[in-house]
Amino acid sequence: MENEKKSPQTIQSIQRSLDILEFLVEHGSGQKLAAIAKACGLNKATAFHIIKTLELRGYIEQSPDSLKYKLGGKLFELATKSYQRIDINQICEPYMAEFIGRFNETIAVYNFAAIHGEMKALCTDFKESSLPVRVLLATGKWLRLYASAPGRLYLSAYAGKRLDEYFDSLGPLEAFTAQTLTQRPALLEKITACKKDGYCIEREEYEPGVVNLAVPIYKYSGRVLASLCVTLPGQRAEDARLQQMLEFLLPVSKELSDMDL
Repeated sequence: MENEKKSPQTIQSIQRSLDILEFLVEHGSGQKLAAIAKACGLNKATAFHIIKTLELRGYIEQSPDSLKYKLGGKLFELATKSYQRIDINQICEPYMAEFIGRFNETIAVYNFAAIHGEMKALCTDFKESSLPVRVLLATGKWLRLYASAPGRLYLSAYAGKRLDEYFDSLGPLEAFTAQTLTQRPALLEKITACKKDGYCIEREEYEPGVVNLAVPIYKYSGRVLASLCVTLPGQRAEDARLQQMLEFLLPVSKELSDMDL
């Protein structure tokens, strides 16, 4: 029937190019042609021609010594420009600077996007603590929603049926540490608490020894547009200190949300 939705056709050469780029992202030390072809399910001739096309455009470069291929400067250029043009990063900049001045703990902006069909939280900007013991972040870091503080805030805006559909789509949940919650009832309880409290604290569920405190930035529709998230070592995450941070962050969350970004 004419009204039936048709699945979009995908372009095989683009899919293969992206497979190669993603493989090189995961194996950043450089890879030989044979390894790339095998990992991406391609014959060497096909892989070679795709790689040479990407190399011509600056997305891949080859070491003249080892002959291994790695990501080229063009990809980093595009990523940097992309992050710089995310308006919410610029808007959050003075708030993060003030937070660092008061608490000297790493704080980041997380946006949300689908990657391989799964919505995830993406670190797009951060200011780092200068303390000797700190947690290192990097822009472009993806977090799964169910196990992360920004992600649970995002899920807290989902209605019941939509939340069930999200969990149904994931299958068995991965445990990142011994503390990771992987049972749906416990996770639903946490997500509901995020909605009620207006913030989320995640203790050592994504990384051992690391605590995350996140507050949402809402759209007028009630959707969580982004999140500010503090990441700090567990030894400095006493309840009283987290409460002090919340007293700063909750008004910031409201102010940013009222901007209708």
